[in-house]
Amino acid sequence: MKKKYLVLLLIFLLVITIALVLIGLRFNKTENEKQNGLSNQYDVSPENTIAYVAYEEGKPQLFLHDGKEAAAAVEYDDNTLILDPTFKEDGTILAYITTNKDKETELISTVHFLDLSTKEVSQVFTDASTITEIEFNPKGESLLFLRAGTYENYSPITGKRPHDFDVYEYDLTDQSLEQKTNLSQYSIHSLHVSADGERVFLQRDDDSSVETAEDSFNVKQRIFEIPIEKPEQMSVISDPDREVDVFSFTITPSEEEIIFQSISNPDDGGTFKYELYKYNLTTKTETQLTHFGEYVGDPVISADGQTVYFMLDKKFAKGDPEYHLYRMSISGDQVKEISLQ
Repeated sequence: MKKKYLVLLLIFLLVITIALVLIGLRFNKTENEKQNGLSNQYDVSPENTIAYVAYEEGKPQLFLHDGKEAAAAVEYDDNTLILDPTFKEDGTILAYITTNKDKETELISTVHFLDLSTKEVSQVFTDASTITEIEFNPKGESLLFLRAGTYENYSPITGKRPHDFDVYEYDLTDQSLEQKTNLSQYSIHSLHVSADGERVFLQRDDDSSVETAEDSFNVKQRIFEIPIEKPEQMSVISDPDREVDVFSFTITPSEEEIIFQSISNPDDGGTFKYELYKYNLTTKTETQLTHFGEYVGDPVISADGQTVYFMLDKKFAKGDPEYHLYRMSISGDQVKEISLQ
């Protein structure tokens, strides 16, 4: 009798062990597979179609939302990131970047075109680097983009990450690539091209006055204007006296105002709160546009310059991001969340 109970006990323990192993395999997802939900990578076409990237179990999908419903355009595996979907100025083509998540193995990025009429995807070029942002040059058949050529420790106290950023141009006619700046920056963000195609605007550290290691601790992040063919004539266009850093931004079609992200409570001593501000380049006046008291960023402005789109992370400093897309008028009122399926 005791032997029978012992056998039954062993069988029971074996079944429980197998069940626990299967449950562990089900829930022990890789870091790649844990990525879920809406990302902050999106753009808005001249016709107000929204292109955005969302993840499901680590797999990135690129969606197109026409104001009524969303349709998936492309999907990649969970080792891939989709970055910076960008509409051409006439709304006929959507460019986007794919790059590998694991930068330890290699640096590789590919630029793609999605034809909005046929929904066909083509590869434009592949480069052994990390390309983070891309813009069409309205002056001609070319693309301007941010490229990081190395992935290593920037300092002994930081982990490995892409750096040595510069602006590059890819000629779509002769398929040639040319470096346009020699900044070798630790990071550059929010690349924009002027309407005449002769200048770029971007956000980076203003390290022009750094002479000693101590000076580097006082560096502020500002917005720069750079003539593409004369990059040495680079200049700061955001408020040069602003004591709080300027982060992601967009510029109005008239190029008279910039909408930018900054910290609204720099002296509180607690968790920083990020809001959107508007700065007039002519009058040099600044206005705070949002008052969420959370994390607002990644502004995109409509083709008519009347609507500002932005992302709100409702879990900032609390865990993985939970992005929600909003829009508001250029004056900061009529704030409304956009429902994305």
